[in-house]
Parts: sequence; structure tokens; C-alpha cells
Amino acid sequence: MLKFKIIIVEVIIICFIVLSSENYKIYKAFASRTCPRGCDCIETELKTNCTRASQLEYVPHTLNPALKKLYLPNNKIGRIDSAFDVYKNLIYLDLTSNLITTIVDDNFKYNSQLQAILLANNTIEILKSRAFVGLDSLLKLDLSENRIDSIDDFIFKNLHSLQTLDLSYNRIEKLNSNSFFGLKNLLHLNISNNKIRIFSTELFAHLPKLINLNSSFNQLERLEDDWFIALNDLIDLDLSSSKLEFLSQNCFNGLIKLTSLSLQNNSLMTIPTDSFFKHNNIQILKIGQNPYPFIPARSFYNLKNLKSLYITNASDLMKIHSNALYGLENLEIFELSNNKKLNQIDRAIFDSLFSLSSLILSNNNFENLEINLISRFNKYDLYLDARGNPFNCNCTMEWLNFHLIRMFNKTISANPDYFLRNNITFPIYNLETLLNNNISKIIMKQNALDVRCSSPFALKDKLIIKLHKDKFGCFLLESIIPIVIGGIIGFIIISGVIILMIIQCRNQLSGLVKNQFHLDGQRNQFDMFSKPEFVFIYGENYAKNFNNFEDFSVRYPLKPTPTTEL
Repeated sequence: MLKFKIIIVEVIIICFIVLSSENYKIYKAFASRTCPRGCDCIETELKTNCTRASQLEYVPHTLNPALKKLYLPNNKIGRIDSAFDVYKNLIYLDLTSNLITTIVDDNFKYNSQLQAILLANNTIEILKSRAFVGLDSLLKLDLSENRIDSIDDFIFKNLHSLQTLDLSYNRIEKLNSNSFFGLKNLLHLNISNNKIRIFSTELFAHLPKLINLNSSFNQLERLEDDWFIALNDLIDLDLSSSKLEFLSQNCFNGLIKLTSLSLQNNSLMTIPTDSFFKHNNIQILKIGQNPYPFIPARSFYNLKNLKSLYITNASDLMKIHSNALYGLENLEIFELSNNKKLNQIDRAIFDSLFSLSSLILSNNNFENLEINLISRFNKYDLYLDARGNPFNCNCTMEWLNFHLIRMFNKTISANPDYFLRNNITFPIYNLETLLNNNISKIIMKQNALDVRCSSPFALKDKLIIKLHKDKFGCFLLESIIPIVIGGIIGFIIISGVIILMIIQCRNQLSGLVKNQFHLDGQRNQFDMFSKPEFVFIYGENYAKNFNNFEDFSVRYPLKPTPTTEL
């Protein structure tokens, strides 16, 4: 009995020691060794990964208080109220794909060392005004794929260090003038895939250091003057899929450092040439998938430093002016692909492209490509992708066969295993052998060498790179040329002889006619002055001679001879 009492006293003393404020840290240190089922707790790195747990409904409280990295994605956590108060050293927190609906006030007030919070793919609808208080060191905040419909003024005012903010795939319809107040060091902003219709001029005034803005997949419809005037450091602007119909002439004012601009998949009926004025720093322009039917001359002449131009998936594009690319002397990459109504291209379009190194003409409606299209460039260094066109493999296309072989042979071969893994070709020395093996076919299926004939029927679906030059019919043309030339010369000679004979016959007939007239004239003159006593009328000239006789008898009447004189 005495021993039992002693044990009870010892237990009470131990409990008192454990629960005393002085020794609470000892208790927490002991508790830190408790790692939830499905989690990987790496004490040496102060990291816990609960990705495989999948069933967690709350943030574990029994982890090491000195924890720095906590991964809790793909669980069923619904609330995080004050859940991280104990983890004051936390620098990285991943709560992606959970069931969180609200970020309450002061949720992270003790996490001043946090640098990244990932809250993507939850069901967050509301951000409280003090939701991000205490996050003085936060660099990245991901709130994408939630149900946020508005951003209240000053909600980010405490995030002075924030560099990356992702609000994509939400339901935001409007951004207030002070929605981004306090984000003076923000570099990357993603507001794509929302329902935003308008920007205010003051909205971006709070983002003086922004270099990347993704506003794609919104409902802007038009860009007005000076919306981006405060973004002097912006480099990359993505306005694709925003239903844009109109761009004002000064809509890009202030973007003095802009180098990349995407206007893909909008409703632009013409190329906004005037909007590019004074923006010659742009190096990358994507302007495909718009309903313009024609690209006029000098459409990009202000973009003197443009290096990459992408005109793709323009379903209504039928014609490009021969001077459309005038002034693009620094253009290196030109992609003109997936334009199903475009069936011809003027060879003069490339006249000013002195720096072109990559030409992508895949999946258009070209039946022929003349070698003059690329004659200005070093043909053997030019990367040419012409896949997916309905080529008529006649003699004019033989040059493409030769060019593809040269491209194949010049592809880098430093690491064949790497190229095989990445579907990249490598140089060959026995073309026929390599083209006939399965590895080569797999590679070519993925790259620019997979160019095939559409006609004639005998060559349909044949790889152009594998065709012998005789298959293009050039040998027929070469053999016919001497015959054609000989026939033309023979025709000229025969025609000349016939013409000479006709002229000679004509001269002879003319001489005979003249002689006949001369004889008739002499005969008439003789008859007039000889005073014949008897006139004989005969032959075809009966009527004529008879008339002459009547005239003669009147002018020279016959006198009867006296009988006495007989």
C-alpha cells in the first residue's frame, strides 16, 4: 500500500513538472517525434510531407515546432484557424487541393518567416481584410483555382515583400483601384481565367516593379488609352483569349520595356499596326487565332527589333501582302502554321528577313513551295518545318527533298541517347538504312522531317525525304526539252520555207498578169491605127472586141472602093 502511494506521488510530481511553463518546451520536443500516419517527417531537414496521407482533416499539431517546410496537399483540410501558431519557423506551406473555404483574420500573424503559401484548388470564396497580416517575408502567394469573385481594397497591404501573386482560375469580375495596394515589390501577377471586363488606370499604379502580367482568358473586349501607363518595367504581357475587338492607338503607353506581347485568340479583324507605334522593343509577338482575312503591307514595320513572330490558327486568313513583313530585318523565328485557308505565299514576303533562322509553315494548305522562297537565306542552315501541307510532289518540290536530307544530316549528334529520349534527330551517314528502321520512324513522326506527299496518287503519304529524285518527274522534263526545242526549230524552218514559196508564187502570178495586160494594150493600139478593112471577132473577148469594133467603125468609117479602080 505504501509503494502504491509512493507511485501516485511520483506521477503527480512528473505531471506537474511536464505541465509547468518552464518545461513545456521539453514536452513539445517529445511530442515532435509524433509523425501522423501517411506523412514523411524528415527531422534533419525540418520538413514534413503529408502528400500521401490523403485523409487529413486538420493541420497536425504534433510536429516539430522548429519545422520549416510543411506539405499538406491532396487532403481534406477544411479550416486552418490559428493552425500554424506553433510553427513560427515555417518558411514553406503547401495546402493545395484541400477543402478550405475561408482565410480568416490573423490566420498567419505568428508566421513572419513564411516565404511561400500555396492555397490553389480549394473552395475559398472570401478573403478577410486581415487574412494576410503578419506575413512580412512572404514572396509567393498562390490562390488560383478557387471561387474568389472580388478582391477588396487594401487586402494585400501588408505583403510588402511579395513577388509572385497567382489569382488565376477564379470568378473575379472587377478589380478596384486599390485591390493591389501595398504590392510595391510584386514582379509576377497572374489574373488569367477570370471574368474581368475592365481595368482602371490607377489599378496598376501600385505595381511599379511588375515585369510579368498574365491577363489571358478574361472578357476585356477592348483596351483603352493609358491602362498600363504605370507599368514602366513590364516585360511580358499576355492578353490572349480576352475577346478583344479593339485596341486604341495609345493602349500600350508606358510599356517602354515590353519585349513579349501575346494577342492570340481574340476578335481582331485587322492587325493593330498603329498600336505598335513607338514599341520597337517588342521581340516576341503572338497574334494568331484572330479573324482577320488579310495581312496588309507593312503591318509590323514599327517593330524593328522583333525576333519571333507567330501567326497561327488564323482560320479566316487567306492572303498575306508581299510586303507584310517589311522592316523585320532582325526576325529570327517566323511561324505561319495551322491556317487552313492559306494556300499560297508570295516569295517576296521574305525579302527583308535577313536574319531568319527558323521558318515554320506547317499545317497550311500549300500545294507547292518554290525554292525561291528560301533562296535569300543560307538554305542549308535554315530550319524549315513544312509538315501537314497537301503537297503536290512534282519537279518544283525536288529541292525540298534535298533540303530535308541536309537538315537531317546537320542535326547535332553529341548525345544520341538524349536525342532519342526527346524525339530529336541526329546525323546519319547511310540515309536509306536509317530511314527503314523503326527508331527513325518514331523520331521523324515528331519532327519537321515528317513531310509527306498528297499527290500524285502514286506518291500519296510518301515521305518526301525518302523519295528518289526520279520520283518527282524532273527526268521527264529533262528528256523532253531537246525534243521540244527541236520541234520548235523545225516548225520555224518549215514555216519559213512555205512563206518563201508563197511569196515566189505570188510574184510569178503578178508577172503573168502584167504581161497579159501589156500584150492587150499593144494589140488595141495596133488596131486603132492600122485602119483594117476587115475585123475578125473570136474567142472569149467577143463582147469586148465587138464594142471596140463599134467605136472604131464610128471614128474611122469604111469607104467603098470604086469599081473603076478594081
